Amino acid sequence: MTQSPEDGKVTGDSYTNSFFKFSYSWPKILQPYDTSALQLPPNSAYANEFLLFSARQGDAAFGVVVVAERMSPTPHNRGFRDGADFLDRIVSSFKPEEHARFQPRKHFTNPHGITFDEADYTDDSGINSAMVTQVEGFIILFKSNARSAADLAEMTKSISELRPAK
Repeated sequence: MTQSPEDGKVTGDSYTNSFFKFSYSWPKILQPYDTSALQLPPNSAYANEFLLFSARQGDAAFGVVVVAERMSPTPHNRGFRDGADFLDRIVSSFKPEEHARFQPRKHFTNPHGITFDEADYTDDSGINSAMVTQVEGFIILFKSNARSAADLAEMTKSISELRPAK
């Protein structure tokens, strides 16, 4: 059977994706949320973006969304070199009227050998984080937003503990 980037499932308190071979355990302040209910821009016509998972804080619009994006070019995108390049493009996409204020970026490898690039920022929507890792020819984006710095810290800590799955 052919696998797909969307081959993920929730079991207990973790999301495991068998295509990308990772497991993510969200913090207790979040609960899984039906990704089809999210108000996101339409998928690309080039089948290069995949919405994998989301979790929210109750009915509030705070939580984590996980998206995979192919690194290869499309007619409208030159592709991505790595996670840092992906974050560079996110940062450059902000308009001045959004009042984005970025913290110093981070690059680290967790105890499981997974490397991340991270950009934390505040804007008109609140306190945010974009954490990315590279798997095969994909960038995996963990986009978090929170009502408080403590909640965001809990979310980013859970992402930084991402582990390989068999």
